[in-house]
Amino acid sequence: MNTKRIILIVIAVIVVVGMSVGCYFWGIYNKDQAVKDAQASAKADADAAAKKAVADALAKENANNKVTDPSRPTNEKTPPKVTTDPTCNADELSLKTATADGGGAGTLNLAIVLTNTGTRTCDLFGFPGVSLVNANGNQVGKPADRATNYQEAKQTLKPGGSVKAIISYSNSGNFDSGTCQDGATKLRVYPPNDVGYLSTSTTLTTWCPGFMTSPVLAN
Repeated sequence: MNTKRIILIVIAVIVVVGMSVGCYFWGIYNKDQAVKDAQASAKADADAAAKKAVADALAKENANNKVTDPSRPTNEKTPPKVTTDPTCNADELSLKTATADGGGAGTLNLAIVLTNTGTRTCDLFGFPGVSLVNANGNQVGKPADRATNYQEAKQTLKPGGSVKAIISYSNSGNFDSGTCQDGATKLRVYPPNDVGYLSTSTTLTTWCPGFMTSPVLAN
């Protein structure tokens, strides 16, 4: 075998070996790149799914919080509450005091007058809650007891109509020192069967035992 042929064989072997090595490393590179591409694709899909879930949740929340009827203006005011209970509420009434006849030795009477200032006919039945309060709104003494010498009856008030209750109170001079409590400036009145109240100024500044109220009566 001559030298030239040997050289050609060696060169051929080197080329074949080089191509084999190159193909090996090229395969590894392609495999790594495929893995990276798959990971990137999976991450993009996960990010897109998360964004869609957030968008869907926000859309659902907005749909629950807005007017969905296209025929109803979005700036429409909430309609007023329809009251079906026939009882007169405090916000439908006004309060004032008036003189009242009656009373006895050492006992005076005062009328409280409740007037229907609303637009519907409503009813009052039973005893109002009555207390004396000071300028800070703190109760003075105890709430009025219920008088037993009156008959309860339902009072129906048309708009503008009124009822009264008679407050009886004792002269503070009939009691020992420290029995009565003073400092009252207002009467606080809860209409029967209502948790709301009305207030009005009063000249009755002292609470004493015997502070009582009648049920609501025809005025």
